[in-house]
This record gives sequence, C-alpha cells and structure tokens, in this order.
Amino acid sequence: MNSPLTRRGFLKGSAVVGGGLMVAFVVPGANRFARAAENENKTFAPNAFLRIAADNSVTVLLGHSEMGQGIWTGLTMLIAEELDADWSNIRVEHSPASAADYGLPAFGGMQITGGSTSTWMEFDRYRLAGATARQMLVEAAAKRFDVAPSTIRTESGVVIAGDQRATYGELADAAGQLPVPDPKTITFKEAKDWKVIGKPTKRLDTPEKITGRAKFGMDVQFEGLMTAMVARAPVFGATVKSFEGAAALAIPGVHKVLQVPSGVAVVAEHFWAAKLGRDALKVDWDLGPLADMSSEKLLESFRKLAATPGTSATQAGDAKANFAKATKKIDVEYSVPYLAHAPMEPLNCTVKISAGKCEIWTGTQFQTLDQMVASKITGLKPEQVEIHTEFLGGGFGRRANPTSDFVAEAVQVAKARACR
Repeated sequence: MNSPLTRRGFLKGSAVVGGGLMVAFVVPGANRFARAAENENKTFAPNAFLRIAADNSVTVLLGHSEMGQGIWTGLTMLIAEELDADWSNIRVEHSPASAADYGLPAFGGMQITGGSTSTWMEFDRYRLAGATARQMLVEAAAKRFDVAPSTIRTESGVVIAGDQRATYGELADAAGQLPVPDPKTITFKEAKDWKVIGKPTKRLDTPEKITGRAKFGMDVQFEGLMTAMVARAPVFGATVKSFEGAAALAIPGVHKVLQVPSGVAVVAEHFWAAKLGRDALKVDWDLGPLADMSSEKLLESFRKLAATPGTSATQAGDAKANFAKATKKIDVEYSVPYLAHAPMEPLNCTVKISAGKCEIWTGTQFQTLDQMVASKITGLKPEQVEIHTEFLGGGFGRRANPTSDFVAEAVQVAKARACR
C-alpha cells in the first residue's frame, strides 16, 4: 500500500486506507473481535493485525520478536494457511509495543517473546485471524458475484465462483465494510488439508538478511544521534564514589561525560571516540559487600548450597535411605565457569526523548517491561513510550530480563544528556 500513513498511525486510524482490509484478532477466550473503524475519527484497537491492501499484499504485524528462531516465517504460515494467501504476496512487520494489543495470557498479558512459547501460544490466534479474513473476503465476493458463499472457494489469494474470479486486493475494500464474524462461527481447516503448515517453506527474512537490507538495532541512524559507552563497576553492587572525566573530554569527538546509575557514560560522535573516552576515564569505585568475591568463593557457596536440603514439592519413596544401601556409588561433580554472553549483535539501544514522548529502537524480547521501565525513568506514561522492535542478532533470553538493564541504561543516559 503506497501511503504516507505510519505504522502507529495505522494502528490508531481507520480500517480503509487507500483500499484494504484489516482484521484484528484477540486473545483466546476474549470471545470477540475488535472491529475496524469506519473512518479516521474512530479508534481501531485490536490485539494484533492482518492487513490486506489493494495491491494484493498481505501484511502480518508480528507481536513477537524475530531473533533467528524463525517465527517471522512460522507464525505467518499460520495466517497464510487459513487465509489461502499467495505466499509471494506476504509481508511481515514487527508490531508496535502494546500489551493491550499483543499481550499473552500465559505471561500475565505482557508482550514478550521467550521460552520457546510463540508458536504454541499463537497457533490458534493467528489461524483465527487468517480464517476470519478469508470468510469476510468470501462474503464480499458472494455479494459481488450474486452467489451463495457456499459455492465459493479460495486459492492463492483469489476468490473463485465458477468462471468468476476476484483477487483479495480487489475485494479488500468491500470486505473491510462488512461486520467481523463471531469467532465461534469460524471453522479452521482440517490438518489433512494443510498446504502451508508443516511443509518446507523458505524463510521470509532470509532475502533481507543475506542482502544486508534487514535492520537490526545497531543499524539505527538519524540526525543528531550520538554514541554512548558506559564504564561499569568491576563487581556487582559497586557504586561510583568519584570520577575524573577531563581526559575523556579531551578526546576528539567526545561531547559529555555523565554519571548514571550503572556507572559513568561517555557520549561521543561515534563509537571509537566513545571507546577511547571511556578508556581514559578515572573512576574511584565503592566496591561494596562483594568486593572480595571470586570464582572460587562462588563455587564453594554452590557446594554448600547443593548439600543443603531443599524445599520438597512432592515425595515418593526414601531416596536417602536407598542411597545408603547402595552397593556401588558414583560421586561426580560437574562445574562450569561464567561464560560471556556474546550474541552476534552486541546489546544495544537507541533512545530519543522529547516533550511528552520517549522513542526506543532496540532488539528486545520484552516490550511491555521495557515500556514500564522507561516510563518510570522518564516520568512518562507507558503509552508515551514508543518502542520500535528491530531484528535481534541473537537473544537467548538475555534481552528478556526482569530489569530491562540495557534499555534502562540507554534511557538513563539519554535523560542525563537531556538534562545537561
């Protein structure tokens, strides 16, 4: 769809923009579909979207984060299957951050990607979106062809009734004017009839990634953007007693040196200046209660903890007594050191704070918590924090942590810079 409408504007705007059909689908159990507004003065508030444009393109707004695990394609296959879409016309976008629209019941209604849960959590919801859109297109075609819906079939983005045919794009505008069917009236395909689900399918993100067009968090650029690096404490729990930033400020390209909760940030025109500036910092740390902590001490504490009886969830038999009777015992200890969490794309976050708004560009697995944390730091409402989810260069759970540490740090730096 060639339109100046932004993605967020789309979410707030009308159902028909330049001719098209948008279908909302809801959290299972909500027992209703959010209906598209008839004009831009009304609000369209679904949980997730399927958008069909007049040019026959089908766009899925993915409420989950793609970090190499394949849901960019896998979840889209669910919609394509029930929609009978032409796979070559499928497009995908990361959705805006909105727990109200994309939250998951199993995660307390929060928008999150983790625990290998995306496919099984969304299996019915995404199919429901596709099946509902297909039924609306069939109903629109029935009116156009003056035939009963039962005489119509769909195939690869085309509605067919005898020798009459119409593409989804041609029917999208009319379908968008119809009432959204009750989910209870929607019937899914039987597994034996699947043509997409369970079949080898080329990944939709592959062309973007092998050509370099895919946009990751580290690819974000805009006018006035600075790079910041933070000198963090050498041990957990340490705090800054004092610092000297003159040497850092003397590095060409360094603009500011700022203390933030996680340490001391050097703000510069580019990465290398920020790195050299951070290297030049002199920081005096209060190492706190963990000053003498070491790998050896940690291992010893783990051994003691392992020998301590834990809380019993259930009990069957007497393991301790049986071990005492064993004629042969094998006693082996396995331990591994702390290892660097080093995905292909290092953790990164871009933040822009303006009057009444905080914009964040990052590869994240936990949009809802990121919004909440940024809201608390900036004093804004969560809905004033706009998160642009980019492709993730590896996640492994590190980008879905309860403190949103790397997002929080970036917001703290942006706030400190804005206040200086």
